Amino acid sequence: MTETVRSTRYPIDGRAQRIMAAAFTEFSRRGIRDARMSVIARRAGVSLATLRQYFPTTDELFREVIRSTLVRLILQPGEPGTPAPDQPTTDRIRGFMRQFWQSMEEPDQATLLRISLSELSGYPELAVFHATEVIGRAVSRLEAVLRDGVRRGEVQPIDVRTAARVILAALITYAVWFASPGVYGELTGPDRHRAKEAVIDLLVRAAGGAAA
Repeated sequence: MTETVRSTRYPIDGRAQRIMAAAFTEFSRRGIRDARMSVIARRAGVSLATLRQYFPTTDELFREVIRSTLVRLILQPGEPGTPAPDQPTTDRIRGFMRQFWQSMEEPDQATLLRISLSELSGYPELAVFHATEVIGRAVSRLEAVLRDGVRRGEVQPIDVRTAARVILAALITYAVWFASPGVYGELTGPDRHRAKEAVIDLLVRAAGGAAA
């Protein structure tokens, strides 16, 4: 974990937690440019002066909100892991995809995805941290499953590194689409479960399928 993202100079007490929760909502709705500190203060139940004692600028507040959210997502239980090695490889791949899809549907994760698409390009250290510590960890786990499947002869020989990244990119794209049904509803359709299983089935086949 990079020192830039891990460390914070802000006091994290009850009021700071309320401020960051309110700010997360405001940033997700309006983005950093249109977010209003007065609205954040009101939602957090503090005065604007108190908010600025904790976070003097909108930019500093945004950095701390995203930093803390990223760290929480990494440390929270239920993070997609590597399925049990005694299962057939295709079952392990499906299990991983379902776990990852479920994690992407968590409210904070879905919000963070939307924010990352529109805002993180202006915050390189946060963008790199998100890519390496959140997405990168999932890619590494999936690579391990695919590599083991090739070794066992249960999956056709493939470029494991590329396959893992293509699979995660597809899953993340669908997560973004489902998080904004008003925009992408025509692409996803109304049946989330059916779409999820169809996507997972296609990706398992594309990842190499069962070896002959």
